Amino acid sequence: MITQTSSLLLETRDILHKWLSLATSAIMIFFCFVNIVMLNQVTIGVIDGVFGLLNLYSFRKALLEKTHEWHHYMLAFSMTVVVLSSFYFADLRAGSIYWLLILPPLYCLLAGPKLGLFYTIILSLPALAILFIKSDTEDFLPYRSILNFVLAYFLSYGICYLYESQYAKSSLLLERMAFQDPLTGAQNRHALKLFFDNFNNVPVDPFLKYETEETRLLIIDIDYFKSVNDEFGHDVGDSVLLEMTELLHYLIHDEHVYRIGGEEFLITLKNHTQNQAYDFAEKIRKEVEKTVFRAHQQSIRITVSIGIAQLQKGQSFREFLRDADKNLYSAKNKGRNLVHYGPMNVSEAV
Repeated sequence: MITQTSSLLLETRDILHKWLSLATSAIMIFFCFVNIVMLNQVTIGVIDGVFGLLNLYSFRKALLEKTHEWHHYMLAFSMTVVVLSSFYFADLRAGSIYWLLILPPLYCLLAGPKLGLFYTIILSLPALAILFIKSDTEDFLPYRSILNFVLAYFLSYGICYLYESQYAKSSLLLERMAFQDPLTGAQNRHALKLFFDNFNNVPVDPFLKYETEETRLLIIDIDYFKSVNDEFGHDVGDSVLLEMTELLHYLIHDEHVYRIGGEEFLITLKNHTQNQAYDFAEKIRKEVEKTVFRAHQQSIRITVSIGIAQLQKGQSFREFLRDADKNLYSAKNKGRNLVHYGPMNVSEAV
């Protein structure tokens, strides 16, 4: 199955980073003005100003879609330094401690749940030390202050962690519904369309005479599959399709298997020559021919026809599927239970 969940989470994190950078830079620059001009707290104001400008730079990079992994850590680091320094230098009654409570969710969202928890624990050590020292006054009870802070501090992380975990599970479920065939577990046409778009969007280096990597397709169709459904019923036919998918996954390991029709499958082979693709297709054909598919106490033998094609840039997805089907039926028209092999590419198949 295509693993789009991680990329979706990364995209979400980039969007979050962009707007957090803008918001934090605005807040920091505002407090820079307040601390220097109105409160005469130059040290805190300078720290606010420096990291505010740094986050503004990060926001600009995000707008240009040039965000890197270290930008996320820089944002978290800048917030940590500004909040801790304000907490340390300012009077406790000013309420700067409240800003500490937003850091655990920030770590969780920007660094992920596990690394976010590590950062949350590390930050709690200096925060608790400062709180204990500054709470030891007539106006505050240090132990009760620390207890309340610890509970609120880690609760804010826990809420964000639960949300992130549920979001990841929901994203995975939606991904399976969108990109996975519900019967066989193979990838579906939506996933194939995504693969096709990614392939077509990769720019070609004009200085390279030959492509460094060739992508070839195996279009596989079960011969006379309708007769299986007619003779044994659709439940048996579904079981055969499921076992067929498991067999393909076993044979090709990390390559991509797509179910693009009722009994029609497609496999993508990266960096395979024409001869290698043919040998691999023959291996699949022979393995299917000798396999006994056992479904609902029925022993069933099937064969497959396989067409080989090279994926070329510049086609629309509809043209791609149409020409791929032409290549497959060239194999079926030559007698079935064979591999159609020739020098043509997808668009030349007849």
